[in-house]
Amino acid sequence: MSALTLEMLDGHNIERLENIVSLVAEEATGQFGLLPGHEALITALQPGLVRCRLSDGSWRHLACSGGVLLCRNNLVQLVSARFLSAEHHEQLTAQLENRLQRERRDRTTDQQARVELERALIKRLREWSEARRS
Repeated sequence: MSALTLEMLDGHNIERLENIVSLVAEEATGQFGLLPGHEALITALQPGLVRCRLSDGSWRHLACSGGVLLCRNNLVQLVSARFLSAEHHEQLTAQLENRLQRERRDRTTDQQARVELERALIKRLREWSEARRS
């Protein structure tokens, strides 16, 4: 029996998953499935979940921020800004919650840095303006 191979690529990682007997993802028109031997396909994925059933009967769950899916010759390539992968959906949920918390912390830190930079620029502009008047 032939199987699909999935390559997941983002800006930081490449993850390869082999022995996939079916894959379900979602595009703008709805969910679709891929089986080994599928015709060549390229589509834009919606942000969400991708499910893969492996030849041993287990499942692999993926979350992606949208992206492009290319399928040809039983190779499926998923290119996304970011993705997460887990054996169980509970693990994926935990990973997503951790990522969300980290992004919130990063966003807060970035906002604080911007405010400090703006204050420093305003202070410097005032100093520069006062020096020009003198």
